[in-house]
Amino acid sequence: MICNITCLNDGICSFNDTCLCPPCYIGTSCDISVNVIKFSLTYAMYYDSQNNGINSYFNSITFSYTIIIALMLLISILNNLACLQTFFLHDIRSTNCGIFQILYCLTGLITLIGMQLRMLTMLEFDRLTQAYSYRYIACNIIPVLIIATGDTCMWLSALLAIEFVLLERFNWNLYRTRRFSVISSLICLIIIASSHLHEIIARRPLPDVQDPSAYSCTFIYPLPIDIFDKILRTSHIIIPCMIHFFTSLCIFSSMTRRILLLYSREDYFQVFITECIRRKHFFIPPFVIILFNLPHLILHLKDACEDARDTFLLRMHISFNIFVYFPSTITFFIYIYPSKSYMHQFKKTFIGHWFKRIFHLENQKKIRKRMISNDSSV
Repeated sequence: MICNITCLNDGICSFNDTCLCPPCYIGTSCDISVNVIKFSLTYAMYYDSQNNGINSYFNSITFSYTIIIALMLLISILNNLACLQTFFLHDIRSTNCGIFQILYCLTGLITLIGMQLRMLTMLEFDRLTQAYSYRYIACNIIPVLIIATGDTCMWLSALLAIEFVLLERFNWNLYRTRRFSVISSLICLIIIASSHLHEIIARRPLPDVQDPSAYSCTFIYPLPIDIFDKILRTSHIIIPCMIHFFTSLCIFSSMTRRILLLYSREDYFQVFITECIRRKHFFIPPFVIILFNLPHLILHLKDACEDARDTFLLRMHISFNIFVYFPSTITFFIYIYPSKSYMHQFKKTFIGHWFKRIFHLENQKKIRKRMISNDSSV
């Protein structure tokens, strides 16, 4: 059969010069991808809002996504400000742990601010201009910076887990030189920055599924770069998660060995539970980070055709991508709240004094109510 049209991406030419497109491709020549794996997080939200928004005057889906990201940013600001005030105290910032945690809070804040910025540009400005300079910044620069800072959070948390092992298992000095944290953080930043350079250079906007005359922030790399990109993307999740897993096992085994040496077999289980609760600040961060990154990792390892026209798959992809940013949103609850020593330091900060005053006033009110109720019953 002679065709007057070229069918791309393994499309098959049919009668009347039409292309039968494979899954995840549409368009007259199968040139437009609707594979949600290739969508950036913000474009996936935009695609969902444009396809499934019911009311043209008030798009509830767009509103929902905006509220979710805004709430995450607000929670992140409150959490990370409380954490930064604590980590900047002399007793903490003088340690390697403090340096890692300060950097973790800062990169987490930058990531959430970048997400909110990209969300606003997508909703308000993407349809107003097709200027190349704007498109390049909105598609090639801002999303890549968000991904890079998110990866930096992952690696900093893994380096912090290694520091925990050095302190707990090998009894290194807590207040030794901070050279380890500074050098390892710099190496981490250089590696992450270099691993994302190809995204800034090789990304190119593709025709918008909604309006083929416009362009959207989805991306397809040439095959060699695509394979390289997949390896890097999965490495930035797998390696830190493995570090978290094995450092937790290391601390767990050290704790178990110490209990066996010091306590009798009869008391072992009770002592073991007590020690796990006492050292929960070692185990909660790895558990939370692995839990929220695992769904996203499975999705990328699967690397199959996930058609964005399937609303369930589309929203599952969006949810799993949002989950990745949860640990850096709730930093206070995974690093400070589980630790008695950190909570003691937190109470010395301005925010800590403020919370203490509020809870003190609340307790006084409860005591007064009890006293009034007791007097009335008498």
